[in-house]
Amino acid sequence: MPTRPTEVLFTPYALGDLQLKNRIVMAPLTRTRAENRGKVPNGLMAEYYAQRAGAGLIITEGTFVSEQGQGWYGAPGVYNAEQAAGWRRVTDAVHSAGGLIFVQLWHQGSVSHRFLYADGRLPLGPSAVNPEQLIHVEGGKVPSETPREMSLQDIKQAVEDFRHAAQVAQDAGFDGVQIQGGFVYIFQQFLHEVTNRRTDQYGGPVENRARLLFEALEAVLEVWPSNRVGVKAGPMMSEHGALRATDETLRTSEYVYRKLADYKLSHVLLMRQNADLTGTPIEHLSGDAVVHHFRRLYEGTLILNVGINAQHAAQLVGEGAGDLVAFGRGYIANPDLAERIRRDAPLNEPRPEYFYGASATGYTDYPALSQS
Repeated sequence: MPTRPTEVLFTPYALGDLQLKNRIVMAPLTRTRAENRGKVPNGLMAEYYAQRAGAGLIITEGTFVSEQGQGWYGAPGVYNAEQAAGWRRVTDAVHSAGGLIFVQLWHQGSVSHRFLYADGRLPLGPSAVNPEQLIHVEGGKVPSETPREMSLQDIKQAVEDFRHAAQVAQDAGFDGVQIQGGFVYIFQQFLHEVTNRRTDQYGGPVENRARLLFEALEAVLEVWPSNRVGVKAGPMMSEHGALRATDETLRTSEYVYRKLADYKLSHVLLMRQNADLTGTPIEHLSGDAVVHHFRRLYEGTLILNVGINAQHAAQLVGEGAGDLVAFGRGYIANPDLAERIRRDAPLNEPRPEYFYGASATGYTDYPALSQS
Protein backbone atom coordinates (compact mmCIF):
# COMPACT_ATOMS: atom_id res chain seq x y z
CA MET A 1 0.00 0.00 0.00
CA PRO A 2 1.57 3.35 -1.02
CA THR A 3 2.61 5.78 1.69
CA ARG A 4 1.16 9.27 1.86
CA PRO A 5 3.22 11.84 -0.09
CA THR A 6 3.68 13.89 3.08
CA GLU A 7 4.63 11.02 5.40
CA VAL A 8 8.27 12.13 5.60
CA LEU A 9 7.09 15.29 7.40
CA PHE A 10 5.87 13.13 10.29
CA THR A 11 9.13 11.39 11.03
CA PRO A 12 10.64 12.53 14.36
CA TYR A 13 13.69 14.77 14.26
CA ALA A 14 16.48 15.32 16.79
CA LEU A 15 17.01 19.09 16.99
CA GLY A 16 20.07 19.17 19.17
CA ASP A 17 18.95 17.57 22.42
CA LEU A 18 15.27 18.18 21.66
CA GLN A 19 13.12 15.51 20.02
CA LEU A 20 10.64 17.00 17.56
CA LYS A 21 7.49 14.97 16.88
CA ASN A 22 7.41 16.07 13.24
CA ARG A 23 9.31 18.19 10.68
CA ILE A 24 6.68 20.95 10.64
CA VAL A 25 7.64 24.32 12.15
CA MET A 26 5.44 27.31 12.86
CA ALA A 27 7.27 30.24 11.27
CA PRO A 28 7.79 33.58 13.03
CA LEU A 29 4.71 35.73 12.34
CA THR A 30 4.22 39.31 13.51
CA ARG A 31 0.61 39.61 14.68
CA THR A 32 0.66 42.78 16.90
CA ARG A 33 -1.47 41.39 19.74
CA ALA A 34 0.87 42.46 22.56
CA GLU A 35 -0.07 45.34 24.84
CA ASN A 36 1.95 48.07 23.17
CA ARG A 37 2.87 50.34 26.07
CA GLY A 38 4.81 47.62 27.84
CA LYS A 39 5.15 45.22 24.90
CA VAL A 40 3.88 42.48 27.21
CA PRO A 41 2.55 39.13 25.94
CA ASN A 42 -0.99 38.45 27.14
CA GLY A 43 -3.45 35.61 27.64
CA LEU A 44 -4.70 35.88 24.07
CA MET A 45 -1.19 35.19 22.82
CA ALA A 46 -0.90 32.20 25.16
CA GLU A 47 -4.10 30.77 23.68
CA TYR A 48 -2.90 31.42 20.11
CA TYR A 49 0.42 29.63 20.52
CA ALA A 50 -1.04 26.74 22.52
CA GLN A 51 -3.57 26.14 19.73
CA ARG A 52 -0.60 25.56 17.39
CA ALA A 53 1.38 23.21 19.63
CA GLY A 54 0.91 20.37 17.13
CA ALA A 55 3.90 21.76 15.23
CA GLY A 56 7.19 20.03 15.85
CA LEU A 57 8.54 23.44 16.83
CA ILE A 58 7.03 26.90 17.24
CA ILE A 59 9.20 29.97 16.59
CA THR A 60 7.53 33.07 17.99
CA GLU A 61 6.97 36.34 16.26
CA GLY A 62 9.92 38.72 16.24
CA THR A 63 10.41 39.87 19.83
CA PHE A 64 12.34 43.03 20.72
CA VAL A 65 15.56 42.57 22.69
CA SER A 66 15.34 46.11 24.06
CA GLU A 67 13.23 49.24 24.04
CA GLN A 68 15.72 50.69 21.54
CA GLY A 69 15.25 47.65 19.27
CA GLN A 70 11.56 48.25 18.63
CA GLY A 71 10.18 49.08 15.20
CA TRP A 72 6.64 47.69 14.92
CA TYR A 73 3.65 48.86 16.92
CA GLY A 74 2.02 46.07 18.92
CA ALA A 75 4.91 43.59 18.82
CA PRO A 76 6.22 42.13 22.10
CA GLY A 77 9.52 42.44 23.94
CA VAL A 78 11.62 40.04 25.99
CA TYR A 79 13.82 42.32 28.09
CA ASN A 80 12.11 42.93 31.44
CA ALA A 81 10.39 41.03 34.25
CA GLU A 82 6.86 41.92 33.19
CA GLN A 83 7.47 40.61 29.67
CA ALA A 84 9.11 37.49 31.08
CA ALA A 85 6.00 36.82 33.17
CA GLY A 86 3.81 37.27 30.09
CA TRP A 87 5.96 34.92 28.06
CA ARG A 88 5.93 32.38 30.90
CA ARG A 89 2.15 32.12 30.44
CA VAL A 90 2.80 31.40 26.76
CA THR A 91 5.54 28.81 27.27
CA ASP A 92 3.58 27.04 30.02
CA ALA A 93 0.52 26.87 27.75
CA VAL A 94 2.54 25.49 24.83
CA HIS A 95 4.31 22.93 26.99
CA SER A 96 1.03 21.83 28.55
CA ALA A 97 -0.28 21.23 25.03
CA GLY A 98 2.77 19.09 24.17
CA GLY A 99 4.68 21.66 22.12
CA LEU A 100 8.17 23.18 21.97
CA ILE A 101 8.78 26.89 21.49
CA PHE A 102 11.74 29.13 20.63
CA VAL A 103 11.58 32.93 20.79
CA GLN A 104 12.90 35.00 17.90
CA LEU A 105 15.22 37.76 19.17
CA TRP A 106 14.69 40.94 17.14
CA HIS A 107 16.30 44.35 16.84
CA GLN A 108 14.92 46.46 14.01
CA GLY A 109 17.72 48.99 13.89
CA SER A 110 16.94 51.77 11.43
CA VAL A 111 13.72 50.08 10.27
CA SER A 112 11.89 52.00 12.96
CA HIS A 113 10.58 55.52 13.57
CA ARG A 114 10.68 58.28 16.17
CA PHE A 115 6.89 57.89 16.52
CA LEU A 116 7.53 54.61 18.39
CA TYR A 117 9.69 56.18 21.12
CA ALA A 118 8.15 58.10 24.00
CA ASP A 119 10.88 60.75 23.79
CA GLY A 120 10.68 61.04 19.99
CA ARG A 121 14.33 60.10 19.43
CA LEU A 122 15.59 58.81 16.12
CA PRO A 123 16.14 55.09 15.63
CA LEU A 124 19.71 53.81 15.38
CA GLY A 125 21.43 52.32 12.36
CA PRO A 126 24.93 51.41 11.21
CA SER A 127 25.15 54.68 9.26
CA ALA A 128 22.97 57.74 8.72
CA VAL A 129 21.27 56.14 5.70
CA ASN A 130 17.49 55.89 5.30
CA PRO A 131 16.60 52.21 4.72
CA GLU A 132 13.57 53.33 2.66
CA GLN A 133 11.09 50.94 4.23
CA LEU A 134 7.53 51.36 5.54
CA ILE A 135 7.23 51.36 9.32
CA HIS A 136 4.17 50.06 11.19
CA VAL A 137 3.20 52.70 13.75
CA GLU A 138 -0.03 53.24 15.67
CA GLY A 139 -2.80 53.77 13.13
CA GLY A 140 -0.94 52.76 9.96
CA LYS A 141 2.39 52.91 8.14
CA VAL A 142 4.85 55.75 7.64
CA PRO A 143 8.06 55.98 5.59
CA SER A 144 11.28 55.32 7.46
CA GLU A 145 13.61 58.20 8.23
CA THR A 146 17.35 58.72 8.36
CA PRO A 147 18.62 57.11 11.59
CA ARG A 148 21.35 58.26 13.93
CA GLU A 149 24.61 56.43 13.26
CA MET A 150 25.44 54.05 16.07
CA SER A 151 28.47 54.87 18.17
CA LEU A 152 30.80 52.09 19.33
CA GLN A 153 29.06 52.30 22.69
CA ASP A 154 25.66 51.89 20.98
CA ILE A 155 26.99 48.77 19.25
CA LYS A 156 28.35 47.40 22.52
CA GLN A 157 24.95 48.01 24.11
CA ALA A 158 23.13 46.22 21.28
CA VAL A 159 25.30 43.15 21.81
CA GLU A 160 24.59 43.27 25.54
CA ASP A 161 20.86 43.62 24.77
CA PHE A 162 20.93 40.31 22.90
CA ARG A 163 22.73 38.61 25.79
CA HIS A 164 20.26 40.05 28.30
CA ALA A 165 17.21 39.12 26.20
CA ALA A 166 18.55 35.58 25.84
CA GLN A 167 18.67 35.34 29.64
CA VAL A 168 15.15 36.75 30.03
CA ALA A 169 13.95 34.20 27.45
CA GLN A 170 15.55 31.39 29.39
CA ASP A 171 13.94 32.59 32.61
CA ALA A 172 10.57 32.73 30.78
CA GLY A 173 10.71 29.01 29.99
CA PHE A 174 11.53 28.99 26.29
CA ASP A 175 13.16 25.90 24.83
CA GLY A 176 15.61 27.96 22.82
CA VAL A 177 16.11 31.16 20.86
CA GLN A 178 16.46 32.20 17.25
CA ILE A 179 18.35 35.36 16.28
CA GLN A 180 16.63 37.36 13.53
CA GLY A 181 19.71 37.85 11.39
CA GLY A 182 18.00 38.40 8.04
CA PHE A 183 15.54 40.38 5.97
CA VAL A 184 15.90 44.16 6.54
CA TYR A 185 16.70 44.41 10.25
CA ILE A 186 19.79 45.44 12.19
CA PHE A 187 22.19 42.68 11.16
CA GLN A 188 21.23 42.95 7.51
CA GLN A 189 21.69 46.72 7.76
CA PHE A 190 25.28 46.15 8.93
CA LEU A 191 25.85 43.46 6.29
CA HIS A 192 24.52 45.63 3.44
CA GLU A 193 27.09 47.95 1.88
CA VAL A 194 24.45 50.58 1.02
CA THR A 195 23.21 51.06 4.59
CA ASN A 196 26.63 50.46 6.17
CA ARG A 197 29.13 53.15 5.20
CA ARG A 198 31.26 52.87 8.30
CA THR A 199 35.05 53.09 8.14
CA ASP A 200 35.75 51.45 11.51
CA GLN A 201 35.90 47.77 12.49
CA TYR A 202 32.18 47.36 11.66
CA GLY A 203 32.35 48.63 8.06
CA GLY A 204 34.13 47.91 4.78
CA PRO A 205 35.03 44.27 4.08
CA VAL A 206 32.46 41.56 4.77
CA GLU A 207 34.38 40.32 7.81
CA ASN A 208 33.77 43.72 9.42
CA ARG A 209 30.17 44.10 8.24
CA ALA A 210 29.34 40.67 9.71
CA ARG A 211 31.09 41.43 13.01
CA LEU A 212 27.97 42.61 14.87
CA LEU A 213 25.98 39.48 14.00
CA PHE A 214 28.68 37.18 15.32
CA GLU A 215 29.35 39.28 18.41
CA ALA A 216 25.63 39.09 19.24
CA LEU A 217 25.64 35.34 18.56
CA GLU A 218 28.62 34.88 20.88
CA ALA A 219 26.81 36.90 23.56
CA VAL A 220 23.70 34.70 23.28
CA LEU A 221 25.92 31.62 23.51
CA GLU A 222 27.07 32.82 26.92
CA VAL A 223 23.50 32.05 28.08
CA TRP A 224 22.35 29.14 25.91
CA PRO A 225 24.21 26.08 24.60
CA SER A 226 24.71 26.21 20.84
CA ASN A 227 22.21 23.40 20.22
CA ARG A 228 19.44 25.65 21.58
CA VAL A 229 20.34 28.68 19.43
CA GLY A 230 19.26 29.23 15.83
CA VAL A 231 19.80 32.03 13.34
CA LYS A 232 17.60 33.30 10.54
CA ALA A 233 19.91 34.41 7.72
CA GLY A 234 20.14 34.51 3.96
CA PRO A 235 20.23 36.61 0.83
CA MET A 236 16.50 37.25 0.60
CA MET A 237 15.49 40.74 1.64
CA SER A 238 13.30 43.63 0.55
CA GLU A 239 13.06 44.00 -3.22
CA HIS A 240 12.53 47.74 -2.67
CA GLY A 241 14.45 50.52 -0.97
CA ALA A 242 18.05 50.77 0.16
CA LEU A 243 18.21 47.12 1.27
CA ARG A 244 17.46 45.52 -2.10
CA ALA A 245 19.88 42.99 -3.59
CA THR A 246 23.22 44.19 -4.97
CA ASP A 247 26.29 42.56 -6.47
CA GLU A 248 27.55 41.99 -2.91
CA THR A 249 24.43 40.25 -1.60
CA LEU A 250 25.26 36.67 -2.52
CA ARG A 251 28.93 36.84 -1.50
CA THR A 252 27.95 38.37 1.83
CA SER A 253 25.37 35.68 2.60
CA GLU A 254 27.78 32.93 1.58
CA TYR A 255 30.33 34.29 4.06
CA VAL A 256 27.70 34.29 6.83
CA TYR A 257 26.60 30.70 6.12
CA ARG A 258 30.15 29.37 6.01
CA LYS A 259 30.94 31.04 9.32
CA LEU A 260 27.68 29.89 10.93
CA ALA A 261 28.64 26.32 10.03
CA ASP A 262 31.42 26.48 12.63
CA TYR A 263 29.02 26.93 15.56
CA LYS A 264 27.04 23.64 15.66
CA LEU A 265 23.81 25.59 16.08
CA SER A 266 20.29 24.29 16.61
CA HIS A 267 19.39 25.45 13.10
CA VAL A 268 19.57 28.10 10.43
CA LEU A 269 16.33 29.32 8.85
CA LEU A 270 16.53 30.07 5.13
CA MET A 271 13.83 32.02 3.27
CA ARG A 272 12.93 31.41 -0.35
CA GLN A 273 11.83 34.47 -2.32
CA ASN A 274 8.37 34.83 -3.83
CA ALA A 275 9.12 38.17 -5.46
CA ASP A 276 10.16 38.45 -9.09
CA LEU A 277 13.96 38.63 -9.03
CA THR A 278 14.31 39.20 -12.77
CA GLY A 279 17.02 41.75 -13.45
CA THR A 280 18.49 41.57 -9.93
CA PRO A 281 21.95 40.19 -9.12
CA ILE A 282 20.33 37.17 -7.47
CA GLU A 283 17.74 36.31 -10.13
CA HIS A 284 19.34 32.87 -10.53
CA LEU A 285 18.34 32.10 -6.92
CA SER A 286 14.59 32.20 -7.49
CA GLY A 287 12.50 29.46 -5.92
CA ASP A 288 14.33 26.32 -4.83
CA ALA A 289 17.63 27.42 -6.38
CA VAL A 290 18.46 29.37 -3.21
CA VAL A 291 17.73 26.28 -1.11
CA HIS A 292 20.07 24.05 -3.07
CA HIS A 293 22.78 26.73 -3.20
CA PHE A 294 22.93 27.22 0.56
CA ARG A 295 22.44 23.54 1.39
CA ARG A 296 25.86 23.03 -0.18
CA LEU A 297 27.34 25.58 2.22
CA TYR A 298 25.55 24.54 5.40
CA GLU A 299 25.27 20.90 6.47
CA GLY A 300 23.63 21.55 9.84
CA THR A 301 19.89 21.64 10.43
CA LEU A 302 18.26 23.84 7.80
CA ILE A 303 14.69 25.10 8.19
CA LEU A 304 13.14 26.15 4.88
CA ASN A 305 10.47 28.84 4.66
CA VAL A 306 8.30 30.87 2.24
CA GLY A 307 6.05 29.68 -0.56
CA ILE A 308 6.18 25.98 0.31
CA ASN A 309 3.05 23.82 0.54
CA ALA A 310 2.89 20.41 2.21
CA GLN A 311 3.69 18.36 -0.90
CA HIS A 312 6.59 20.62 -1.83
CA ALA A 313 7.84 20.47 1.76
CA ALA A 314 7.83 16.68 1.68
CA GLN A 315 9.76 16.71 -1.58
CA LEU A 316 12.44 19.07 -0.22
CA VAL A 317 12.84 17.12 3.02
CA GLY A 318 12.80 13.80 1.18
CA GLU A 319 15.64 14.85 -1.11
CA GLY A 320 17.68 16.30 1.77
CA ALA A 321 17.47 19.91 0.64
CA GLY A 322 16.25 20.86 4.12
CA ASP A 323 15.51 19.13 7.39
CA LEU A 324 12.43 21.03 8.60
CA VAL A 325 9.91 23.31 6.89
CA ALA A 326 8.37 26.41 8.47
CA PHE A 327 4.83 27.34 7.49
CA GLY A 328 3.61 30.91 7.95
CA ARG A 329 0.26 31.77 6.41
CA GLY A 330 -0.86 28.18 6.81
CA TYR A 331 -0.47 28.52 10.57
CA ILE A 332 -2.29 31.84 10.69
CA ALA A 333 -5.54 30.24 9.54
CA ASN A 334 -5.08 26.65 10.73
CA PRO A 335 -4.23 26.11 14.38
CA ASP A 336 -4.05 22.35 13.71
CA LEU A 337 -2.08 22.64 10.47
CA ALA A 338 0.07 19.58 11.17
CA GLU A 339 -2.99 17.39 11.67
CA ARG A 340 -4.60 18.78 8.52
CA ILE A 341 -1.47 17.93 6.55
CA ARG A 342 -1.38 14.45 8.08
CA ARG A 343 -4.98 13.80 7.05
CA ASP A 344 -4.78 15.68 3.75
CA ALA A 345 -7.72 17.76 4.99
CA PRO A 346 -8.80 21.09 3.47
CA LEU A 347 -7.30 24.27 4.92
CA ASN A 348 -9.07 27.34 6.29
CA GLU A 349 -8.55 30.45 4.21
CA PRO A 350 -6.67 33.26 5.98
CA ARG A 351 -8.25 36.69 6.39
CA PRO A 352 -5.50 39.22 5.63
CA GLU A 353 -7.49 42.13 7.03
CA TYR A 354 -6.93 40.61 10.51
CA PHE A 355 -3.25 39.65 10.17
CA TYR A 356 -2.45 42.66 12.38
CA GLY A 357 -4.79 43.81 15.11
CA ALA A 358 -5.51 43.74 18.81
CA SER A 359 -8.39 41.27 19.19
CA ALA A 360 -9.17 37.57 18.92
CA THR A 361 -10.81 38.11 15.52
CA GLY A 362 -8.67 36.54 12.83
CA TYR A 363 -6.25 35.36 15.52
CA THR A 364 -7.63 32.65 17.79
CA ASP A 365 -11.04 32.16 16.14
CA TYR A 366 -10.02 29.91 13.21
CA PRO A 367 -11.67 26.49 13.69
CA ALA A 368 -9.77 23.28 14.14
CA LEU A 369 -10.89 20.18 12.22
CA SER A 370 -12.82 18.98 15.25
CA GLN A 371 -14.84 22.22 15.16
CA SER A 372 -15.48 22.27 11.42
